Order: sequence, then structure tokens, then C-alpha cells
Amino acid sequence: MDEHVTVDGDTRFVRTANSRRLAFCEWGDPDGPAIFYLHGTPGSRYLRHVGDLYVDADLRVITYDRPGYGLSAPAPGRIVADTAADVAAIADHLGLERFSVVGVSAGGVHAFAVAAVLPDRVSRCVGLKALAPYPADGLDFYAGMDPTDAASFRLLVTGDREALAADAEETRAWIESGMPGLTETGPSRDVLAQAFNEAFRRGLEGHIDDWAAHVRGHGYDIESVRTPTWLMAARDDQQVPPGHGRWLADHLHHARLVWVDGGHFDDQEPEEMEAFIWAGHGLEPR
Repeated sequence: MDEHVTVDGDTRFVRTANSRRLAFCEWGDPDGPAIFYLHGTPGSRYLRHVGDLYVDADLRVITYDRPGYGLSAPAPGRIVADTAADVAAIADHLGLERFSVVGVSAGGVHAFAVAAVLPDRVSRCVGLKALAPYPADGLDFYAGMDPTDAASFRLLVTGDREALAADAEETRAWIESGMPGLTETGPSRDVLAQAFNEAFRRGLEGHIDDWAAHVRGHGYDIESVRTPTWLMAARDDQQVPPGHGRWLADHLHHARLVWVDGGHFDDQEPEEMEAFIWAGHGLEPR
């Protein structure tokens, strides 16, 4: 297997300490500050911003398939905190001592885990419309959540494998039918379709296990994250309700909470890129 690293979306591979294969891509400026961009659930290494945004911002953005998604080997029974070792394996392979980490949606808890477990390596952390950890003490987790999404999450708590498989199949069917009801349009929608379809390359198990990691115990305490953190929450979000952003802002040290209009899948590209620039350069947009 070719282990040589290139940029601009070519898929490359790295082996973890226990010999699992991880698939990753790089986007943007290979000489820019490094940012790991962690996808949601479902998702894959193809989730990124379109066009030359990373190049224009002088950012080196690294994406990868979490275990069981895309071309990354599965790791059944993993917990959220295990993400830190996978990110570290890719960073070591690339010779990166320091980097920032961004997580979107259900990828947010994975980004916070990396910051918590690797405090000497993570310079800044971002949660974009990020889900709070389950259970979150003092948060009504389902308040304001779309009933269908709430029902899917409650299935995780029951652990009914047959029901979880049926739910995952519904998600895959929605993606394959063109994601009806999704408000995202244009190239951004194309990227979502590519990222979501790639997530199910190996079937349903990677998606089920990624969801299940949310209720296994995360393996870190959210209040142990001491890295400066930018949070973005959408006022009309029904997939990750606004209360999650408020809860995270109250429990993360050095957190900045930015509000945007719209829902979970509405295009908030300017605000998201502002967060990326802050993560990479420590600066407001130029």
C-alpha cells in the first residue's frame, strides 16, 4: 500500500499502533498550519469546504474516515476518546507535532476528546453545531430535537441491534435517494452527498458503531478540555438543538460561543471559515 502523502484530496493510508488502517486526505496549502477536520455521523474523509477556501486562507486541512467508515478498518466497541490515538497516528505520520482540531455535528465530541487527551499537541479546538456528550448533566438532551433524530438516538440507549440496523438502513436509503428535504444546495450539497455515500462503503456496521460510541461513555471529562475553543451554534437547529451549544459553552474552559441563523444543514460557510482561520492562525478573518 502506498504510504506517500500528497495534498488536494488524494486518499492515503496510515497504520495505527494496533495495525488498523486509517484512510485520510489533505486539502489546501501543504505549508499552512494543520487542522484536523472531524466529520459527523455519518461522514467520511470527503467532508470539506468546496473550492479554494483552504488555499486562500493558507490552511492545511486533514480529514479522515473514522473506523468502519469509508476505507478505514473497523474498531468495534471503540469509545470517543479513542479518536485521539487515531489523530495522533496520522499526525505522527505527517510529522506534525502541533495542530488544531475541528469537529462538526456528532464529530464535535471527538474533537473535544482529542483536545482533552492530547493537550500538549492541540493548539485550538472548534465545535461546529456540535452535539453535547451523552448524558450531559443538567441538559435536556432531546429538547428541541427533531422527533426522528431523537428516536434514532434513543435506540442507542436501548442497544437494540436489529432496530439500530433498520435505522441505519433508513439513513443510507435517504442518502441514496438524493437526500430529500435537505436545504443545502450547489457544490456544498455535492460534497455532502459524496461524504455520506462514502461512509457506507463497507455497509452499515461502521455507522452503527460510530453512533453507539456516543452512549458507551466517552472516556474523557468535557471539563478537562483546557484548549481555547470556538463553538458555533445555529438558532434553528433541530438536529443539534441550541441548548447543546449553551451547555458546551458553560462547561468548556476558554470557550467562545458564536450564534448563526438557520438550521443544521444550512450554509454558514463564512462563519465556519472564520472559525477555521481562528483555529489555524489565531486570527480573525483577514
